[in-house]
Amino acid sequence: MSNRIVIIGAGGHGKVVCDAILAQSEYVLNGFVDSSLEVGAKVINGYQVIANQKDLQLLKSQVDFFIVAIGNNRIREQVYAYAKTFLQPAIVIHPSAVIGSNVKIGAGTVVLANAVINAEVQIGENVIVNARTVVDHNCVVGKNIHLSIGTMVGSNSTIKDGYLSAIGENINSFSNLG
Repeated sequence: MSNRIVIIGAGGHGKVVCDAILAQSEYVLNGFVDSSLEVGAKVINGYQVIANQKDLQLLKSQVDFFIVAIGNNRIREQVYAYAKTFLQPAIVIHPSAVIGSNVKIGAGTVVLANAVINAEVQIGENVIVNARTVVDHNCVVGKNIHLSIGTMVGSNSTIKDGYLSAIGENINSFSNLG
């Protein structure tokens, strides 16, 4: 298997994920899949839409990995569940992110620029850890979550599946949310 990847979602978040993939240098980006832009539409950095979302399964022979770049948790969860039946979910981590010891990051998760995930944290599948987010030690973050830009999660907190934080939200230590 090679490391060919497609980004599902060609909006603003897709562009940010594209930058992270290019900076990470682990995958070869084939392009974007989108449900609202036409095939051939230019997105960013010379990459374009290579398929409509309804035709995603036709890409099985052209790509190995996928990442869903859709901010809406519910829609991202549905698309992720479908895509992982025939493609491998990627883990995208921007190289400026700081990842502590014994951190577990689930498949399909994106960790964006300048995020910090401290020691002994567990991040579930299909999570967005957005730019400048901090998750302190010993936290458990469920799946299909979006920790928005600048979110601060205090130590020993648990965030349950599907949670969406506000931009800059401060979550106190020992919190149990969701």
